[in-house]
Amino acid sequence: MSHTDLDSGSAADPAEAPPRTPSFWDGRGELVIGGLLLAMAGTLAAGNAGMDVIGDGGLLGPQGFGWFVAALAAVIGLLLIVAALRRSPGRRAALAAQERTNWRAVGLVLLGIAAFSGLIDIVGWLLMATLMFTAVATGLGNRNLLRSLTVGFVMAATVQIVFSGILGLNLPSGVLGGL
Repeated sequence: MSHTDLDSGSAADPAEAPPRTPSFWDGRGELVIGGLLLAMAGTLAAGNAGMDVIGDGGLLGPQGFGWFVAALAAVIGLLLIVAALRRSPGRRAALAAQERTNWRAVGLVLLGIAAFSGLIDIVGWLLMATLMFTAVATGLGNRNLLRSLTVGFVMAATVQIVFSGILGLNLPSGVLGGL
């Protein structure tokens, strides 16, 4: 079968597909995500500022990573908003019309994060971080479940060792606490 055989007369040809009706949200996604990141940065900064820390804590203390994540979220949020506002609303809508949102991927990532947040105290850091990594990796397109579970477990175990062994901070042990 030649290359021209594949291209000719295909009903799935994007040029022949009917145009989709623009939505109110077309071209506004970057602004929404940027705003959400700024809100998250503000929430993290307020939580860090109000944290009751015993002693100095230092750069790697309980507040260090929180400040880092808050600053990173603020910078990325601002960059997204600036990049979006540099384009005209018509250009943003045209770019959005070219792409489709993969709601399955969005759902898997959000499900992984929500399950992690809701079950970390019960199930524990090691298992929930592994499962969250696997859900996010699968949502982003990885189809090798065993590899995702393995990489997630190694990363979660490494973080647990660093927090417990080096920083002296305990992560929730959950169901594995009695072992």
